[in-house]
Amino acid sequence: MDGKFAKISPFQIDPDKIPALTAEDFAPAGESEKASMVQMHKSVSYWRDAWRRFKANTVSMVALAVFLLCLLFAFVGPSLIPYSYAEQYRASQKLAPFAYSKGEETIRILEGTCDGFYATALQPGSITALSKGDYYISSQGRTYAFSLTKAVEKSVLILNSKAEEPLILVKEADLQPDGSYKAYAAIAFTDSPAEGAARLKLVRSVFPHVFGTDSAGRDIMARTMYGTRVSIIIGVVAALIVLIIGSIYGAISGLAGGAVDFVMMRIVELIYSVPEVLIVLLLQVVLKDPLQQWFDTSPSAFAHAMSDLGAGIVSIFITFALLYWVTMARIVRGQVLQLKKQEYVTAATALGASNGRIIRRHLLPNCVGQLVITTCLQIPSAIFLESFLSFLGLGVSAPMASLGSLCSDALETITLYPYRLVFPGIILTVVVLTLNLVGDGLRDALDPRLKK
Repeated sequence: MDGKFAKISPFQIDPDKIPALTAEDFAPAGESEKASMVQMHKSVSYWRDAWRRFKANTVSMVALAVFLLCLLFAFVGPSLIPYSYAEQYRASQKLAPFAYSKGEETIRILEGTCDGFYATALQPGSITALSKGDYYISSQGRTYAFSLTKAVEKSVLILNSKAEEPLILVKEADLQPDGSYKAYAAIAFTDSPAEGAARLKLVRSVFPHVFGTDSAGRDIMARTMYGTRVSIIIGVVAALIVLIIGSIYGAISGLAGGAVDFVMMRIVELIYSVPEVLIVLLLQVVLKDPLQQWFDTSPSAFAHAMSDLGAGIVSIFITFALLYWVTMARIVRGQVLQLKKQEYVTAATALGASNGRIIRRHLLPNCVGQLVITTCLQIPSAIFLESFLSFLGLGVSAPMASLGSLCSDALETITLYPYRLVFPGIILTVVVLTLNLVGDGLRDALDPRLKK
């Protein structure tokens, strides 16, 4: 090119025209000059970066939100409804969703007409009368204590603090569809309950059976809530058992190497070769009776605590401890075989660190991503196995419920009452699906090879 864009040879530069360098040219750069040249990035930790990438996964975030709703349904829901998983309401058998029994329909006319009421038709069990004895109720900071000299069948105790007679007893037959009623008796009361007086809990409305009731009069929604809680707890505890056994076994095998690793891996392959379903069923059948006998005869506090869970749940935990840790062990072994060649492990060995310290402080902490992913994916597997065993009658013991036992109970009447199977089946499907999606999201977020 010619003109001002012409290429100039360095031999054509006049040395006399080059400006001389001064001391100011070598002065240190100021903070403003440094800031203008350097682009600062905020330091991000491993877990913060993983959470950022997990939030970017829309499917996993939606699944996590749905699973949190399931947790609220299972652990908070039972405290919001007046029914229990084991209580039987004899007058409310085989009700459809949102249906009321005849007695409940009669009591509903009192809603909004008084401060509260206690009805024998709303109580569990076969007792249909308010027995004689001493009672008291509490309402708006005041106590009403009274005594009944005889039992009153199918009765309703009504409290209306603004009425001339605040506390009256009414029979169900005297309640009219328009909300009026004929008092059976006005009850004299005091402010001090007698010793040993029973407390009656007033209600302002009749809570519906949202999922209906079963043949024994038990509320299906309450049983589904408790069943979801049991299934999730079993899944989490079983996954923790697998995590502890599998990580320790795999870390020892990978770090030891040689003949130790060879023998330990052959044991893992032997367990892999055994038909899991057959062994699970055999263990459930063999362990259930000895466990129950231990619960009944042992005076230890541990046995008493285990008896509250039931022989079926404890045998499920034993099954996981014996069989389902092998996948975790293989994953941890593979990670340890790579990590033990790193310089920091060599340095720890040279400094005299024991194998146990190397595993605890260096190897397992660097496997935390794989451990979290595998554990999260193990939870839905454990829930599904527990539901499968409970469906076959080898899981939780009655009256305790799980999602699998609820589906099993509903199978006999599926043609007449399909909703009994639909509700626990949907909850089970949602819990397992959301946990798998959350596990996939954690895998994408914690695996450095998938980092964008």
